[in-house]
Amino acid sequence: MAKVLIVAKTHMATGACIGGFDCDASKSIRLIPPGRLHHTADTPFDVGQTWEIEYTPSPEITPPHVEDVIVTKEQYLSRVADVGSMLRERVKPWQGAPTQLFDGLLSFRNGRGYISRSRGISSSSVGFWIADKPLKRVHDRNKVYYSYGQSAQEAYLLPYVGYAETVAYIPAGALMRVSLARWWTPEGMHEPRCYLQLSGWYL
Repeated sequence: MAKVLIVAKTHMATGACIGGFDCDASKSIRLIPPGRLHHTADTPFDVGQTWEIEYTPSPEITPPHVEDVIVTKEQYLSRVADVGSMLRERVKPWQGAPTQLFDGLLSFRNGRGYISRSRGISSSSVGFWIADKPLKRVHDRNKVYYSYGQSAQEAYLLPYVGYAETVAYIPAGALMRVSLARWWTPEGMHEPRCYLQLSGWYL
């Protein structure tokens, strides 16, 4: 069994996606319950907890979502007081602007980032990021986004999908977790995309 730190709990259409970090193998994983695609919203997994987890790689891996694992056994251990410090000792975050994320393969349209097969598929669907500018909370059509950049010409918008309460600003230098949504073809488009999203932060 591996020691796993829960680093993200994010909204899905009918449940929650749980992101973990295998402290023994030093890698990101996405915890999937047997026989289902995601957890229920009342899952016992919560950000900041450590668990002993036995898992196997998902038999249905579709890049870039290579982190999917099936949980076969779990046992709660403890809660970590400072998740950010623990992660900074173990991960190599991307740094700088959103264009640096996911192997530099993101395209942007109306501020929203995404990958597509025509440009190339990134080696992962989750990662950690330290921005060189603060991010500001903005609202659009009842959705919460975090905006990087001060002007409309340079602004990048990351939809926030976490369960934790939002903050008005995420300061430059803060450690954040970013992820790519599952493949989806927007209306009017012909090629599926994986859209960039903000899973959470560790202040």
